[in-house]
Amino acid sequence: MNSIARRLTLASNAVLVLSLALIGFSLERTYRESVVTGAGDQLRPVIYALMGSAEEDEGFLSFADGVSQPRLQQPGSGMYALVADRANGVLWRSPSLAIADPGVDRQISAHGLQTRQSDAGVFAFDAIQGTVDLYCLSNEIFWEGLKTPEVIFNVCVDQQPYQTSIDNFRIGLVTSFGVLLLLLSLVLVLALGWGMRPLRQIQDQLQELEQGDRNQLEEVQPRELLGLVASLNRFVTFQAAQRKHHRQALDDLAHSLKTPLSVLGLGIRREPPDLPLLQDQVSRMQGIVDHQLSRVARIAQTETALDRPWVSVGPVVQRLIRALSVSYAENEFEFPAHEDIALRIHEDDLLDILGNVLENACKHGARRVRVSISGSGGGEAVASKQPERAGLVLCVEDDGPGIEQSQVASVLSRGARLDSQAPGQGIGLAMVVELLSAYEGSMDIQPSALGGVAVWLHFLQARPEKATRS
Repeated sequence: MNSIARRLTLASNAVLVLSLALIGFSLERTYRESVVTGAGDQLRPVIYALMGSAEEDEGFLSFADGVSQPRLQQPGSGMYALVADRANGVLWRSPSLAIADPGVDRQISAHGLQTRQSDAGVFAFDAIQGTVDLYCLSNEIFWEGLKTPEVIFNVCVDQQPYQTSIDNFRIGLVTSFGVLLLLLSLVLVLALGWGMRPLRQIQDQLQELEQGDRNQLEEVQPRELLGLVASLNRFVTFQAAQRKHHRQALDDLAHSLKTPLSVLGLGIRREPPDLPLLQDQVSRMQGIVDHQLSRVARIAQTETALDRPWVSVGPVVQRLIRALSVSYAENEFEFPAHEDIALRIHEDDLLDILGNVLENACKHGARRVRVSISGSGGGEAVASKQPERAGLVLCVEDDGPGIEQSQVASVLSRGARLDSQAPGQGIGLAMVVELLSAYEGSMDIQPSALGGVAVWLHFLQARPEKATRS
């Protein structure tokens, strides 16, 4: 019973059967009562005819040989008449009763003499069982001039023709209602099938989703299913985003570990090894692993601003420059004096953003790499009226060959690489864009005054910190 269609079909058919049964019972009862009432109505004129044919003769009633009702004269006609009084018993029998079975005569005579007393002109109708099942109509009248004035007129008729009519009606009713039940059941099944079609279509579309043949459910659905379809589409989109974030997280983890591993290799070969630098890179690698494990959850579950700590930008830049100066010893790093600014961002995310951009500058530049920090309005410091909503612009420039503006979009695509000779996976800048979008930031790539590329990183929610110098 886990099928909605089956439940609806069974419930509808049960209601249909019950309704038709009640209607059929009501019709059968109404017809049966009308037949019985019609039998009584048919017998009443016969009693009047008997009264009309009766004559008083010396204090007694006598009846003419011919009675107006032919059936009372015919043997086996099924109609019988009897006149009696309570003192003298039976006064007259119809010819049909006189030649009938003695059991029928005794049955009608007993009923006629035991007829309940009633007011004058009031008829008593009874159904009696015995040798033959009969409908009997009786009327007791007061006839003046007779020695016994209370006279009972009885007319009885065999129930069989009426019962046959009732049985035929009942059989026809059951047959017609049975056919009607089958037709209505078929109509209900077709109607339920038509009504359940949108659910089956959704089921088929879900199977196509599982098989990868579609990306989401069709939004053109009945009004009652729009909320369900919208919720399922949101869930499907969310799951696709989750899978994408997990795949990207693995790529980002490999990409983020590349620079610390390179620094570790160079630091170990130094004589003597730079132990503080090595320890710093080991700590950074552990932080990268922990950070990448939680970054997908942070992106999938949008954080409020209050969940993000304030991170000072200057020390993070200096830390990255110190590490990259080991891997790229031939490069000259410029970090002009600035008013230090704090961003509301996770420090690991800031390290990933700046680390990828700085490493690209070192990798593709000739010798010079310059990092500058300013407010969102240009070279001025961060505004102080609303420091938590003020912007920060961080620019990383190099003196390399640069990038054509027509190639900027492809550079920002995950997996795209313009220089196939340089090591890497081509996901650094794409990861930067994704992280910036999580913090409502953006990135622009423009030509640099140094001759190469200037990568402009725009952040929101910055505030000034104490002044510092490189």
